[in-house]
Amino acid sequence: MIEESLVEQLAQAVHERYLAEQIREGVAMGGRPAMMPWAELDEDKREANRAQVRDIETKLNKIGCTVGPRTGDAVDFAFTDEELDLLARHEHVRWLAQRTAAGWVHGDVRDDAAKRQPDLVSWDELPESEKDKDRDAVRNIPAVLAAAGLRVVRL
Repeated sequence: MIEESLVEQLAQAVHERYLAEQIREGVAMGGRPAMMPWAELDEDKREANRAQVRDIETKLNKIGCTVGPRTGDAVDFAFTDEELDLLARHEHVRWLAQRTAAGWVHGDVRDDAAKRQPDLVSWDELPESEKDKDRDAVRNIPAVLAAAGLRVVRL
């Protein structure tokens, strides 16, 4: 179980991976509201990262896995294509519920001040580029856990 004391550390690791991926795709720091260091993120975006971390165990349980301590001989973990698709869908549904509970609504254009987001739609309506963000969130789980000395373990 991921203890609450680790959530903040892992949430920062999630955010750092997001920043690195966005920079690789050509998005500049400050180019989007979330493209800033953790210390400068607003509380809404920090909590979104924390919520993603709190759901890691739920995701892993869906595929017969859990979290364990990282050992020196730990083998890197990789999700199967089927697991990746299942968990990416789950991540989108989780994100949709979390954002809605935080007061966000669907809007054709993203507007953080008004809490409008065009991606507040079902998985099937989501553009492929946005589905890839959910897939990346799942793919990143092993690296995020490793940042705290943990790993994914198949049961």
